[in-house]
Amino acid sequence: MLHLLGKKNVLLTSFILMLIMFSIVMFFINPQIDGINGMGVIKLQLSFDKDIGIEIIESWGESGIAHFKRWIFVDYIYAASYSAFFASLLSLLIVQKGKTKSLKYTWVVVLAFAACVFDWVENTMELLFLYNPSAFPDSLFFLHSVIAALKWAAVPIAVVYVIALMTKKSKIHAN
Repeated sequence: MLHLLGKKNVLLTSFILMLIMFSIVMFFINPQIDGINGMGVIKLQLSFDKDIGIEIIESWGESGIAHFKRWIFVDYIYAASYSAFFASLLSLLIVQKGKTKSLKYTWVVVLAFAACVFDWVENTMELLFLYNPSAFPDSLFFLHSVIAALKWAAVPIAVVYVIALMTKKSKIHAN
């Protein structure tokens, strides 16, 4: 898997797709949801309290909620694109540094894909929440925010591993 993901064409393609999807989500879709700068969507993800979540979505108004429902599929694509990018970048570095047999490094590729799954679960829970916020269980809303926090934690962990791998001497050059 590492050798397949760690190809430069996979990295470049996933990077371009990630940049396109990031731009669409952060500069077009999310600002149209909350009517401001798009941070309302992130606030919802990390609110942990259903009542606060209800306040957030009520501030979006009916048009913002409708926009969220209509365009949520784009966030699923964005999650897949950033996940593929990080998995590819990490795989390329792991292969280049001769660390393919090291669980210390290879587990983070799985984490990149786990971030995508966390994002998809979070998106699905938010969509269900939007259809009936008052009936949505408090504990499930809290779990939704925990899953979102895990997703947000996965990205900096991947970045730390990228930096660690970039600064590590390759096995080939060390001999």
